[in-house]
Amino acid sequence: MTGAQNREDARGWVTGSVAVVTLAFLLLPQIILLVESFTADSYLAFPPTRYGLRWYAFILSDDDWLDALRRSLLVAAIVTPVTLLLGLMAAYALDRGPPRGRRTIFTLLIAPMILPHVVLGLAQFQVVFWSHMQDTVTAYVLAHVTIALPYAIITIGASLQVFDRRLEEAAQSLGAAPWRAAFHVMLPVIRPGLVAATIFSFITSFDEFIITYFLSTRRVTVPIQIFNSLSFQLDPSIAAISGLTLMLTIGLTGFLMAGGQIASGGRILR
Repeated sequence: MTGAQNREDARGWVTGSVAVVTLAFLLLPQIILLVESFTADSYLAFPPTRYGLRWYAFILSDDDWLDALRRSLLVAAIVTPVTLLLGLMAAYALDRGPPRGRRTIFTLLIAPMILPHVVLGLAQFQVVFWSHMQDTVTAYVLAHVTIALPYAIITIGASLQVFDRRLEEAAQSLGAAPWRAAFHVMLPVIRPGLVAATIFSFITSFDEFIITYFLSTRRVTVPIQIFNSLSFQLDPSIAAISGLTLMLTIGLTGFLMAGGQIASGGRILR
């Protein structure tokens, strides 16, 4: 028993060490960037010699940064509800539809998640060029919906798989129409999946760079503006906008986790 216990303790120590090293590898660069974003100096250095909100004030008053920020928020605000609606309909059809061909359809729907974004960007560029929609919000929305939809389908589909259909059947047995049972019974129960799909869609759209780069020239989004700024100079404004984006992502992810909005393994994680 002692030898088995020692091996179990050693295995647990190794697993914990690997987890800590992995988390440090993933989080330390972002923590360093976040700290640098609060510098009051005119150059990037870690740790900063002076702290302040100088560069946050700069990006929130500079016309170029504000224009890119407004455009990113506008595109994400349009993409999110469109993706949520399409994802809900697709996930519902896959869950309730005939099983024949379901796996093939599911694979096709989530293909944008698997394909390299460079390939998708080039394909989107050809479509936008032929339709004369280059450098427009419409083109950005269509492209971002394409890459955000798989996340919505997977997330909402996971919630539908753990949904107890007997609740819906009970409502219909009491006289509720199918659409009313779905609206008043199913949707509230799968709310965690809907909230998760909403947040994932917003983050995916707001952070998208590669595909948007193929479609933009002058009307840029925040990731494109960051890239353009890096091409000419490296100043703390890059860290400030990156820190702002990072804090937005952390806030949405924290809300997602705190509310127990993740479905996995046949249950809702809380």
